[in-house]
Amino acid sequence: MTNTDICNMALSYLARTRIKSLEENIEEAKECQMFYEPSRRLLLRSYSWGFANRLVRLAVLDTELPGFACVYKYPAGCLAVRLIYDTETARRRIKEKHPFEVMMTEGAVTVIATDVKDAWAEYTADVTDTAQFSPEFSEALAHYLASQMAMQLTGNANIKMTEYQLFQAVLLRAKVETASERHRELEWDTPYARARFS
Repeated sequence: MTNTDICNMALSYLARTRIKSLEENIEEAKECQMFYEPSRRLLLRSYSWGFANRLVRLAVLDTELPGFACVYKYPAGCLAVRLIYDTETARRRIKEKHPFEVMMTEGAVTVIATDVKDAWAEYTADVTDTAQFSPEFSEALAHYLASQMAMQLTGNANIKMTEYQLFQAVLLRAKVETASERHRELEWDTPYARARFS
């Protein structure tokens, strides 16, 4: 599936003419060209998609920021940092989330500030290769695109609302599917549980 295929899915939801490419000189292609990239990036940022999830050891910077022990270089191709942790706390990273902040320093340099030393980052990458997209992501992107183009191409606010609702439904289904691939053992960390199961 290509970006043109995804755009044609969106256009089919709106009962509009299919396109051969985003560079065509027709109204449908121009709308797709305007909305495709912003929609793709927004959708990637909106959720921790499995196919776009990346792990990298962060490069420490010789920079000081008040209130933080460490400053790291922002990963290339990163759209959203999800978690920061060190090797010791990697298995407990969901339960024991380490605080961090993404900010911009002098010279317009984006950095990650935290107290975690020798840190790793889990982040959502800016995936442009449609072959890597999950089926749920492609479907969600098509419905979101349709919702963004609906008024321009149909003038119908009800179609816009319907497509946005379908987008939300697909996104919810994708979250359930992704959660099933991220099995975690339950941890009984309460006084009652410790007394009951010890």
